[in-house]
Amino acid sequence: MRDLTRRQLLQHLGLITAGLAVACTPLKVLTSAYPQAFDDDAELTDGVLRAFALTVIPSAPAGDPDLARAFTDPDLPFAPYAGFFASDLARRAGKRFETPFERLDVAERGAVIREALAADGTTQKLYGSAILLAQVAFYAGIYDDKRGCELIGFEGGYHWHPLAAITHPDPARFLPEALTADGNYS
Repeated sequence: MRDLTRRQLLQHLGLITAGLAVACTPLKVLTSAYPQAFDDDAELTDGVLRAFALTVIPSAPAGDPDLARAFTDPDLPFAPYAGFFASDLARRAGKRFETPFERLDVAERGAVIREALAADGTTQKLYGSAILLAQVAFYAGIYDDKRGCELIGFEGGYHWHPLAAITHPDPARFLPEALTADGNYS
């Protein structure tokens, strides 16, 4: 085994660190290298996440109290990444438009999101997951079973319908013929 001097060891560590910096998104997520404000200020994070949800669900009502709730819900796996995700949206918006993400118009927010979806694999997975989560949470009404979603014709759960409205008018058409008249073989 070759003995390394302290200087050589530091040079190797510098090369390793530079290599990790190239794969920036995974390293930033793992080391929480984003502004602490996005973890400390729920209002700031919620504003960015609501703007994101309004971008990927164009017809969503802006006043929906549960619009961005799924991103920070501790029961869902996205919650640990919500602060990083909001900060990444803010960073990309600031870099591209010099304006906070939540103040951009829909087309500009869409451009920021498309740019992120064209980035490295980890960023693509994060943004793709966020889009899916926002749409599932909204369209499925996961925080209000009764509300439903008018945009997709889902009226929500627990609505009474007469049997004729939920069954086929001629079910025998889809069933095989009975082997016996009364269902008993003997």
